[in-house]
Amino acid sequence: MKFCLSIFILLLIQFNSFAQNKWWNNTTAYEIFVRSFYDSNGDGRGDFNGITQKMPYLNDGNNSTTDDLGIGLVWLMPINTSPSYHGYDVTDYKKVNPQYGSMNDFKTMLNTAHTAGIKVIIDLVINHTSSQHPWFIKSAANDPFFRNFYRWETSPPTQTGPWGQQVWYPKNGSNYYALFWSEMPDLNYTYQPVKDSIFSIAKYWLKDIGVDGFRLDAVMYLYENGNTLKNTPETITFLKELNDSCEVWKANSLLLGEVWDTPQSVALYTGVLDMCFDFNLAEKNIQSANTGNPYEAKLALNNAQNTLDTNQYSSFLTNHDQNRLIDVLGNDLNKNKVAASLYLTQPGVPFLYYGEEVAMKGVKPDEDIRRPMQWSAGSRAGFTTGNPWRPINTNYTTFNVETLKADSNSIWNHYRKLIQLRNRDEVLQLGSVKNVLNTNASVHSYLRSYYNDDILILVNTSSNHLSNVEFTFRTNNGASVPLIYTDVWNDSTIELVSNNGIYSFKQNLKPYQTYIYRNTLTIGENIEKFKSLIIYPNPSNTNYVYIDGINVQTNSKVMLMNSIGQEVDVAYELDGNRLNISKLNSGMYMLFIKTEEGAYRGKFIKY
Repeated sequence: MKFCLSIFILLLIQFNSFAQNKWWNNTTAYEIFVRSFYDSNGDGRGDFNGITQKMPYLNDGNNSTTDDLGIGLVWLMPINTSPSYHGYDVTDYKKVNPQYGSMNDFKTMLNTAHTAGIKVIIDLVINHTSSQHPWFIKSAANDPFFRNFYRWETSPPTQTGPWGQQVWYPKNGSNYYALFWSEMPDLNYTYQPVKDSIFSIAKYWLKDIGVDGFRLDAVMYLYENGNTLKNTPETITFLKELNDSCEVWKANSLLLGEVWDTPQSVALYTGVLDMCFDFNLAEKNIQSANTGNPYEAKLALNNAQNTLDTNQYSSFLTNHDQNRLIDVLGNDLNKNKVAASLYLTQPGVPFLYYGEEVAMKGVKPDEDIRRPMQWSAGSRAGFTTGNPWRPINTNYTTFNVETLKADSNSIWNHYRKLIQLRNRDEVLQLGSVKNVLNTNASVHSYLRSYYNDDILILVNTSSNHLSNVEFTFRTNNGASVPLIYTDVWNDSTIELVSNNGIYSFKQNLKPYQTYIYRNTLTIGENIEKFKSLIIYPNPSNTNYVYIDGINVQTNSKVMLMNSIGQEVDVAYELDGNRLNISKLNSGMYMLFIKTEEGAYRGKFIKY
């Protein structure tokens, strides 16, 4: 059942590098403001049951369908009890907001998500609490145990915050520290009971409730050190301890940090948190789409690769603190598509803010960038049967899920197609990136590479027709054989011939056009496109691994290679979708299968 590759396959990424990839690298994530997503009971507010009902929209749990978005990770904005609409001032960390439903409702939503293959992380707001939290009430009353839960000074300090704001506020003859707002006092992490309390909260949600991790709000401000109010060594040390403990309470849990700072500051959290958002890259990608000049975006992409841990950061365009993308881009849907094409084909785990896929509008104040989701052209945009907590955007009759799903050229289908493409291709999930030289300043072009696979992305960020743009690059594996690239976006192909290992070609691009060229593997005299296999459990210490998603026939051709590109000659057997690996040594392996339906490849680790 074996066949030989006539051209040796170079496995350039070593075992240790592959082993570092986590489940979140294989996902596209979606940020939800529960209050605005879907109202199941007609009270005008979104709720947990509403998310449960809309889970098939995010992911229907069936890999063979393509009419869902294909989301694999959901981030819920604050769900704890709070006196505010947004929830970032918590009054009880172990209770859910009753306006969103009960804890049983939350657990039902969580179980439904897990059944559909969706992980769920929640906002954990640990820099500050509400001024109505019992901890602060007791602290302000000079309770001997709770007094030091917050920072107090007898004389009002003259210190101001990072953006010149007031940070010290009077109360009961003393003064307390609150970085963001007088009603959100900062916790004092130099006091051990505060640390113990936060650890207890994290353990509760991971171990007892079963969430998959946390998005940590304002995480760079936990500890102050004199006039240094952010990114202090004490903050780094605490977060490493928290992450290590979370891993004990729930293996492979995700800690995602909001570090709204330079990439150099974000890099301080490498190996401390699992990921942080890259705000710089988001800003420059939007700027590129807006101006038609990707120069700054190219620099930001290079900066991310040189500064951050490749693929272990979160890419996005906008979130709940920023004006909606369509407004930033002047209501231009083509520019919106360009921005989506960029960040969904670049490294990192992409996050989509709810409603961006239907070009929801919104400019500050914050309530207006968090308006109800636009599901249909019907009454109240299909969000509620009652009075929505915030008015629906007036353009909902045109920009809604139901209408845009039916239009193959819509912004919704643009997002869906990109997400589905990314979900099924490891190169986009796990590959490295390097800029590709081209002869037009309006084109952003780069090469994603993983093992000996390459994907070439070309994006015209301008409104101009571009003729004979020349692209020049060298493949990641240094190949010098003829290559065929198939455009998975526009169904075209190009054949390239190497000149001493360098490839070049010319391409015309329409305004705002995206090309996504995928190379093919050369086998004998034929060009084969290998699709990705799903292999599980992975990693494995059992006698068998299983293959999902293909029909393995008795005449299927199979080859197994080790991590240095040698064909495995010890005994192994493929029986249906079950591969016997009992005699394999520990290590990483590449499995190649040719069936009547096509060619496939996948990797797995035995330990």
